[in-house]
Amino acid sequence: MALFRETGDQWALTHPLCDLALRTWDAGRLHEAVALIQEYLAIFRQLRAPNGVSMALGYLSYMAVSMGDFAAATRAAQEKAEIEGSRGLPIGRAYGLHVGADLHFAQGNLAQARAQWQEALALARGSPNQGFVAAILYHLGQVALYTDRLDEAAERLTESRRLSRGTDRWWLEAEALLAQGQVAARRHEYIDALALMQESLTLYQEVRPKIPVRLEGLAQVWLDLHRPERAVTLLGAASQLRGAMGLPLLPVDRPGYEQVLASVRASLTDAAFAAAWAAGEALSAEESVADALAESQGSVVVTGTD
Repeated sequence: MALFRETGDQWALTHPLCDLALRTWDAGRLHEAVALIQEYLAIFRQLRAPNGVSMALGYLSYMAVSMGDFAAATRAAQEKAEIEGSRGLPIGRAYGLHVGADLHFAQGNLAQARAQWQEALALARGSPNQGFVAAILYHLGQVALYTDRLDEAAERLTESRRLSRGTDRWWLEAEALLAQGQVAARRHEYIDALALMQESLTLYQEVRPKIPVRLEGLAQVWLDLHRPERAVTLLGAASQLRGAMGLPLLPVDRPGYEQVLASVRASLTDAAFAAAWAAGEALSAEESVADALAESQGSVVVTGTD
């Protein structure tokens, strides 16, 4: 990439720059990744390449949402929607709606997110880009899960996984597995929930920003399996990772997280809670993943669960 910078070949620089930004993000160096994407965006602006600008804005909006910077995410999402809308194509409008819906969802505005994703799905259904359709279905499954429409969630997530097979959106499998695990947990199918979430974590174990939410999901399952110490250790590990990366808990996830935290606190003495939390905080990212995967569903005996 240094050679491309020296020669001034900006077009040649864009691909390695984007790749570096995404690898930096996956490594948990979030602010560095954002700076690289901002450079990527600036190059496309200078080249007057609207397709590249739109792509960069999509990455920037996603990163800003993940980091809780909703003002920056809104600016990026609005500009992307304007660019895509100016093309006059249904799929372009669908892309803009999708980015805006993601912003609504993260902030807990579920009705707005659902409406925009439904509109995006109607526009994208006939598109050859089935990976994009699968992504919208996954997000609609998420909204259904968060609003307790479990049958709808299961249906959307199953269809998303089916459509995503054979596409370049491998991450949809990992995302859908976590959501399917959450559906299973809501249905009190705890062994299935554990297996699905662990499979999701296995797929994402090299993507650090994706680890904490999976540890938190597994903590809920272990609490349901009457293992509060195990749950607290996972929560402590997730908290440490979030703090190290600067990755906040999003508003949409805060109520569920606080409910789990209150439940484990009520189940343990202060000393037991502090010890289990400290044990989790002491784990590295790699150790936290290994610990979360250490107990498989085959080693769990379910007794007295609700």
